[in-house]
Amino acid sequence: MTSAPTSALIADLLAHPADADRLVRAACAELRADAVAPVPPEVSALRAGLARIADTGLDGVLHRLVADVPQGCVTERLAALLRPPELAWDEAQEIDWAARHWQECRAEGQLDEELAADFGEYWRRLEWSALRQHLVLLGQGHPEERRLLAHVAKTSSRYVAFGPLKRALEAQHPEFFELGFSLR
Repeated sequence: MTSAPTSALIADLLAHPADADRLVRAACAELRADAVAPVPPEVSALRAGLARIADTGLDGVLHRLVADVPQGCVTERLAALLRPPELAWDEAQEIDWAARHWQECRAEGQLDEELAADFGEYWRRLEWSALRQHLVLLGQGHPEERRLLAHVAKTSSRYVAFGPLKRALEAQHPEFFELGFSLR
């Protein structure tokens, strides 16, 4: 898969939440300086995560997630940074950090033409990258299962392609879809 944020960075973010902006911006700069091609997740790892939500009916979701991987790779490491299982920020903060990172990547010529032209597409790919990562972690039995499921609920609610995933998750965990729910 992709290299997740280091445990030292997560520890710093948890210990110094008021310093999150500086820490995340510094981590984003490191991501740009160390651009590597991430390895997409294995289909079996994604399937294991989806199986934690429903036994059947999610093959179409699996297909969409796998088909998107070649285009989504540029956002894999940023997704791991902005949506680690141990933390959750307000979406406005995530978008701010992602937009700044996108602008810097554009300026440095690190994005293909389609991503450089449209932050909305960049954000979609970032969310789909995070969804893949969260499903893989769910399939591995990660201890932050509730937060991961909350992230999956948020993303699956936003994209029509993930309607079956949303419905399956809603059947098991309706509390994630109640008005006023927070990832925190």
